Amino acid sequence: MTIRDATEADLPAIVAIYNESIPGGMATADLEPVTVESRVAWFRDFDPDRRPCWVAEEDGEIMGCVYLRSFYAGRPAYGQTAEISTYLAAAHQGKGLGTLLKQKMIAECPRLGVTTLLSYYFDHNEASRRVNEKLGFIDHGHFPLIANVFGEKRGLVIAMLRIEE
Repeated sequence: MTIRDATEADLPAIVAIYNESIPGGMATADLEPVTVESRVAWFRDFDPDRRPCWVAEEDGEIMGCVYLRSFYAGRPAYGQTAEISTYLAAAHQGKGLGTLLKQKMIAECPRLGVTTLLSYYFDHNEASRRVNEKLGFIDHGHFPLIANVFGEKRGLVIAMLRIEE
């Protein structure tokens, strides 16, 4: 398996993996599939030297992705804070890939200028909770019943990890 910077050619696979996560209502607040076209500008905002998007690939198959986004619309005072997101193809979930991708991104945070990492997840998403707990994230916010996901009220948890400088 190779973990590498994503390219625009990977965008269809990244979008397919993301869309695969929507019906389960566990990993995203989107309720309808997104299109590759709608994600081009989003993808072009990534910067390998500051806010990367990586894919895990094996035998030409994109198995998942992990990426960093600037916190609070990139306002300068929050420049050392980023949000981490991980999405895995269904066939590759539950095998440790999400933990591995997050671990590798955490290890790169000092190089990327990130000292505070945030992870947002639904309060009913036990897999995300376990991965975050294993990696040392601490829950610092809980917004109960904030989202309506396919008719179910769901809460949002914000977990934080301080990165050694």
